Amino acid sequence: MRNTFFIALLATVLAHSGFALASDHGHMNQGAMSAMHATLSHGHMGVGMVNRINMQHHKINLTHGPIKSLGWAGMTMDFVVKDTAILKHVKAGQKVSFEVLKEGPGKYFVVKITPLR
Repeated sequence: MRNTFFIALLATVLAHSGFALASDHGHMNQGAMSAMHATLSHGHMGVGMVNRINMQHHKINLTHGPIKSLGWAGMTMDFVVKDTAILKHVKAGQKVSFEVLKEGPGKYFVVKITPLR
């Protein structure tokens, strides 16, 4: 338990200082790994318009403005959502703010979405 705290603390310090963190996941339990990844991950905020929602395939199509933290220009694209419950309060044609997490090369997920009107 003490090692988990120090690993999470180290991960936080390194994440905010710009250094990469390499760890031996073989010696960490799943809870410790999840806590560390939650500490390291940060969302990227966007604003856009909902075009389509596909609950069956866990996708939402958005036309969004630039997302500077990702280096993206404004565009229309499909996003995967891990939990379709976040889509229950939005509909096509609605302006929204949303949070995107990057979980690997080319793997982006909408994790939060909020109607703006």
